[in-house]
Amino acid sequence: MKVYALNLNGTPIRNNLFLAPMAGFTDYPFRKTALSLGAGLCFTELTSAKGLYYGGKNNEKLLKTDDYEKTAAQIFGSDPYFMRWAAESEYLKNYKIIDINMGCPVPKIVKNGEGSALLTNISLAEKIIKECVKSGKTVTVKIRTGLKAGDDMAAEFAQMAENAGASLITVHGRVREAYYSGEPDFRAIARAKRAVKIPVIANGGIFTAEDADNMIEKTGADGVMIARGAVSDPFIFSKISGEKIVGDIKTIKDFAINHLREEVKASGSERAAVEFRKFVTYYFKNVENSKSKRAEIMQSTSAERTEELLKKYL
Repeated sequence: MKVYALNLNGTPIRNNLFLAPMAGFTDYPFRKTALSLGAGLCFTELTSAKGLYYGGKNNEKLLKTDDYEKTAAQIFGSDPYFMRWAAESEYLKNYKIIDINMGCPVPKIVKNGEGSALLTNISLAEKIIKECVKSGKTVTVKIRTGLKAGDDMAAEFAQMAENAGASLITVHGRVREAYYSGEPDFRAIARAKRAVKIPVIANGGIFTAEDADNMIEKTGADGVMIARGAVSDPFIFSKISGEKIVGDIKTIKDFAINHLREEVKASGSERAAVEFRKFVTYYFKNVENSKSKRAEIMQSTSAERTEELLKKYL
């Protein structure tokens, strides 16, 4: 695929390779390391607009970044007032880009009329986007192709989002009931792309550079958003772009150790050891006899011990 810079409502984006928001995975340390390997734009973990309004726990951690130029804050909610309040709040004052999640499939969120539930309430979704645009931020929107098999809502929804003032839309090419499995609906993404003039980013099933090429070829999208593929292979951005990696992170061992050290800076040694565990399966996927090695890391209670094991086994 062709890799190039984007400009969203005057906000420059380094390239069209995005790191998707993933709850529990794309925290500040992981995003920071991914940016160093060529990601053009990263998204914070899903953050509740009402949670920000009522001062919920962990908001500062979810929204922490030191590079507002390359990070978008993703928020969700079903009340236009709270969504605009969040966009204008002190929490997001330094963010230039606000991404509205209208595609999350998690039952708790959908039950509240949020996330992908908004696909079936296009008038409310439109009000939410318009209110967030009034904040003066660059607004982007992330959706799915529908709720159940056979749905194809992306094109109509993309048109609405563009008319409401959105500067970019990301289409996860699966319906809500599919969650994260199955082949993406390339045709639905392609129809959404043809329906609007704003950039459309394609998401879903991208684990290799070949997958990215295939996605662009079949959809005509303006770029790709990579989720689990970036955790499985943090070097995927540089592999797609062909850009030489600048810095000392050349191998998965380098990446894992750097990621762990960033977790320590953010959370301290003990917490970092715990936070890091969920990444171990991904980082050890190509290591021989990894089961016992992974188990040993899972039992580590300090980052210092975890780093020793990473150096020993990776």
